[in-house]
Amino acid sequence: MWKRLALALKFGWRILTQPEFADRAAPLLHAEPEGPDLRILTLLQRDGRLVDFVLEEIDSYSDAQIGAEVRKIHQGCRKVLTDYLEIEPIFTQDESTMVTVPAGFDPNAIRLVGQVSGNPPFKGTLCHKGWRVKTVKFPTSAGLAASANILAPAEVELR
Repeated sequence: MWKRLALALKFGWRILTQPEFADRAAPLLHAEPEGPDLRILTLLQRDGRLVDFVLEEIDSYSDAQIGAEVRKIHQGCRKVLTDYLEIEPIFTQDESTMVTVPAGFDPNAIRLVGQVSGNPPFKGTLCHKGWRVKTVKFPTSAGLAASANILAPAEVELR
């Protein structure tokens, strides 16, 4: 209990003195107690039909048929990402250029591939810039399913 009290005091102080920390902590108070936060996947399904596409068996369709659908899915999913997330590259350099990975780098943000030996800093060719979410601007639950694990409700047309 004392550890939790100390943690509450530390977090409380940071929330009072650091507005950006308070902004990041606020959604935790409204999070559902179980299950992962699937709001982004719900939005990708709602606006881009991503789950429908990925779970559909597409082997019987022609490349032309798939291409036409992919354009619509791409537009919807791109809109979700640009409307609700601010995404930035981890490295700003062009891919295939030489970069330096500094000592103390975050292994969650930078994956070293190839022949890794020795200690940082490392020099290597950038294979992929990587992406990180800078800010999240989720809509209120209006328009999203009330249950966190419902990505899209079933639709039944009544006659």
